[in-house]
Amino acid sequence: MIHRHLENGLVLAEHGMDSAALERELRRRDPLLSLQGWPSSEHRCILWRVVREAGPDRPPETVAVWQSESGAPYPLSSGLLDLVDRLDRNSRGSYRSAEELDEARRAEQAAQLERDNAALADDWTPKHGRPVLPRSQALRISRDKRRARGEKV
Repeated sequence: MIHRHLENGLVLAEHGMDSAALERELRRRDPLLSLQGWPSSEHRCILWRVVREAGPDRPPETVAVWQSESGAPYPLSSGLLDLVDRLDRNSRGSYRSAEELDEARRAEQAAQLERDNAALADDWTPKHGRPVLPRSQALRISRDKRRARGEKV
């Protein structure tokens, strides 16, 4: 059993499978489907994709990418077969491609950076005009002397 943590906090328990078993199940669903592993330099592991052969003169079409919304690859499990079933062209459902997921992740990171910078600037801007600095006793004494002479300080 493999436990997969989703972005919303849900934990799914799925049957762990090896690539050969998944390949057989994909071929049983559609003879044009195959499983391909791509090395991910960012996460230092294999990113699994299900592709559909498009013909001898065209590259294979990516059907599904087995990764989280933040881009982290999932371990191979039966959840990949469920995803492929949801993405079947003959069924209703929407799926965000790898490019759309990557763009959404980058936009979320940029928004988080903007929020962090705004919070940092808010921490450093004074709330009441001037920064409150500790005043020395000598400054108080000199102001008292100036006030005693009638100056407005």
